Amino acid sequence: MIGETQLRARRTRIKILRAIAERNGSAGFSDIQNATALSTGSIYYHIERMRDYIRKNAKNYSITKKGIQLLVEIDSKNKMS
Repeated sequence: MIGETQLRARRTRIKILRAIAERNGSAGFSDIQNATALSTGSIYYHIERMRDYIRKNAKNYSITKKGIQLLVEIDSKNKMS
């Protein structure tokens, strides 16, 4: 069973992924911050733990294929609920 802290972290990471995905798969840090209203530290903390899902380019973060697949799976599960 997922604990409350893990569930909150998962929701935060999904917010970050969606923020990037909604900008055609590439977003700057301020774009992510504006879209999610998360603190600077929180964004850096979660991005660091999402290396399989997000890549850092010169000035932007981009969503990986694995990140897109995760969002598709989440959306599919939500449609079934």
